[in-house]
Amino acid sequence: MTLPDPLKPQTDDHTPVIDESTTDDATLIELPDATLDYFGADFDMAGLVRRLNDGDIVIPRYDSDEEDLNTEIDPFQRANVWTPARMETFIETLLLGWPVPSIFLVVESDERYLVLDGQQRLTALQCFYKGEYRNGKEFKLKNVAKHLKDKTYADLTRPERRRLDNMFIQATVVQPRGKDGPQSIYSLFGRLNSGGVALAAQEVRVALYTGPATDWIRDLNKNEDWRELFGKKSARLKDHELILRSLALRESLARMKTDWDTDSVAFDGYTPPMAGFLNSYLGDNRRLQNIDRDALENAFTGACRLLRTADPRALRYTTSLNAAHVDAILASVMQLCLDREEPTTSSITKALERLRSNTNYREAITQSTSHRDSVRERLRIAYRTLKGNGID
Repeated sequence: MTLPDPLKPQTDDHTPVIDESTTDDATLIELPDATLDYFGADFDMAGLVRRLNDGDIVIPRYDSDEEDLNTEIDPFQRANVWTPARMETFIETLLLGWPVPSIFLVVESDERYLVLDGQQRLTALQCFYKGEYRNGKEFKLKNVAKHLKDKTYADLTRPERRRLDNMFIQATVVQPRGKDGPQSIYSLFGRLNSGGVALAAQEVRVALYTGPATDWIRDLNKNEDWRELFGKKSARLKDHELILRSLALRESLARMKTDWDTDSVAFDGYTPPMAGFLNSYLGDNRRLQNIDRDALENAFTGACRLLRTADPRALRYTTSLNAAHVDAILASVMQLCLDREEPTTSSITKALERLRSNTNYREAITQSTSHRDSVRERLRIAYRTLKGNGID
């Protein structure tokens, strides 16, 4: 596997974010055997659309800038990425009676099916039956076989409609088993989306851990100081992921800082890889049941305000956002706020200068950044420097 140059800017939605830990592919998460049950099923097209319209099969969508289009369904996936031409081609394939790829569904706790793979196909099918695209424009076939040209679903002949309604698509239905089931689904999701228009790690994550926690992170992402520090909103939810990383590592930092001056190593809750750690944090706090939301929200708001005032480019180690630098700085300032040791803006400015010239810190945010030693080291150096205790 070729690793990215940790000091070379990489562009994501016009916001460069360097994240060496992205090499922690979902396949690297260690899991016990047999954490997934699955079986095959066939669905007719009319039945699929009916289930989609009734909410029994869910294609949740996640848009970082807008409220969910369906308030009854927790959102997760990106807005529809198939072009109208590609949607037409898919519908034409069905009307010609040709086979199409199977889909993957996950059984939710309330017995609904969550679409794991096949979102675009099912969206195209649902839109065609409705007669309009998601933006409200009429769904009329154009660049298709001559006998289908300019037809909507309502315009199909009776035989054409029956053929489409009665056509079957194969599905693999997956049911997670035990406490490691969601992690297994995460790994499977990553593998299924490894080609084509691949989903980013956070897009996969919010698919599996929807609820108050992901909604809360979406709200935090709207904070004006954070937006100034991060930049343009990320369509791939990288800004959401950095907030999540900072929240999760702040919790580890609170445990770590008690033993830095001793030879012991306290349990800090962090276990690599980073992807699995973030999944576990969301899983443990999905309903915000184990955290003080108000205190953390105030700490996040205060930290962003201080950092923006001290240096609007505080989260950029060089010219680009560095994910490891972001989580170390933001987690540290949040913890200082919680400890009622809020630093001054002038001390933050000086601390950032010292950190950027610290060789050990540079190594901890650019090499093996999800390794436990690197995580502990960058949090230790960042926290002590921002607190004013100096650095090694």
